[in-house]
Amino acid sequence: MKSLYYQFVNFIQDMSDMWYITIWMLLLACILISIIKFFKVYNGTQKKFEKLGLLFLAIVLIAILVYFTYLRK
Repeated sequence: MKSLYYQFVNFIQDMSDMWYITIWMLLLACILISIIKFFKVYNGTQKKFEKLGLLFLAIVLIAILVYFTYLRK
C-alpha cells in the first residue's frame, strides 16, 4: 500500500490538463481576491492593516500553487 503522499502525487500527475488548469486558475483567483480584499480594508486613519488573515491566506495559496506546479512537472 502506497503512502497518502504518493497517492496524492500520482493523482495530481494523472489529472487531465483541463482539470489541472481549472484548479490552478481557481487558486490564482482566490489569491488575487484575498490580496485585493486585504488592501481594500486598509484603514488610512489608523495607519495599519486590519485583516492580516487575508494576506496569510494568499501566501499559503501561493505556496500550494507552486507545490502543484512542481508536482505536475
